[in-house]
Amino acid sequence: MHIFIDESGSFVYTKEQAGWSSICAIAIPESALSEAESALQDFKAENGCAPTDELKLGRMEDEMSYFRLLGRLERANCTLYGIATDAHLNTPDAVEAHKENTAQGILDNLEKMRYEAGRKAVQYSADQVRRLSAQLHIQLICQIRLMYYVVSQAVTYYAQHDPASLSSFVWRVDQKAVEKKTEYEEVFEKLSPAYLQMMSLSDPMMMVTGCDYSHLAAYEFSQGEVPTYLRDDYNVDIDLTKSLNIQKIVRGDIQFIDSQGSFGIQLADLLSAGLRRCLRAGFKDSLRAAAFLGRLMIQRAYNKYPLLLSSLGREAVVDEPTAKLIKMMRRQQRPMLKRGRDQE
Repeated sequence: MHIFIDESGSFVYTKEQAGWSSICAIAIPESALSEAESALQDFKAENGCAPTDELKLGRMEDEMSYFRLLGRLERANCTLYGIATDAHLNTPDAVEAHKENTAQGILDNLEKMRYEAGRKAVQYSADQVRRLSAQLHIQLICQIRLMYYVVSQAVTYYAQHDPASLSSFVWRVDQKAVEKKTEYEEVFEKLSPAYLQMMSLSDPMMMVTGCDYSHLAAYEFSQGEVPTYLRDDYNVDIDLTKSLNIQKIVRGDIQFIDSQGSFGIQLADLLSAGLRRCLRAGFKDSLRAAAFLGRLMIQRAYNKYPLLLSSLGREAVVDEPTAKLIKMMRRQQRPMLKRGRDQE
């Protein structure tokens, strides 16, 4: 399974409401890579873009060509996962408070470190979080939430539709700088394991009887691999043997790469930009755009909306026009369970 991630928007606080930014992931089974790349090349050709150039949504000449691209990705069994945040709700004070709470949460582990090197590493991680700009901190939190969302949805969906694609996970994320690893990427690498593990405990992944999870064997905790820190440090006594090791799924093969050389990142860019434009009613027919985007999304438990909405500050009800678009996405989403299995 190949998963590509990119974002759209500045994530910077604005006084205007509905200041949407988004981060999207597209999951492409190994067997669909050629079809997905071909769909992108055709989209470029239809918009007068050279195959080797990167086509941004703002340069798109034909809106219908975008809908055709989304339709081809749907038929190739690709899936879309998105998280959107309204920058109007992420006020500077709210983001600073969230950053400080995150840093303090890291420092709570300081006394648990037996050696000075460990204590310095914990302190350094907390300082890195504090140094992140508000924009990058919001992106960091949204990206970690998105990655857990991808795993929790994709595992059960593809266990029914393409079980072999779950034998390995390849993650590629649009990098922030070409020359060297950025501080954002370093913070992500340090913080994501703990975040992901705690998410897997507070919001366990759905596992459906009768689905073929056999190809995930390499990502299960085996005897002796189960981490003891949950019991030793947090007094959480739970047997994780044969459970999925979310850290291994996400961190086994992940790279931050340049979009110029990755058709998958370019697709993720077009999807995140399309989702943002849709929420801002920027298409000539945004309701139709919502329908095509929704057909790439997967139904959530309890029929919650397939698009995640996130805020680091206060929460607010979306306006009626935006709600109509999100409802269309849910109306067009793919069912999580194959027909017949949900009646078992």
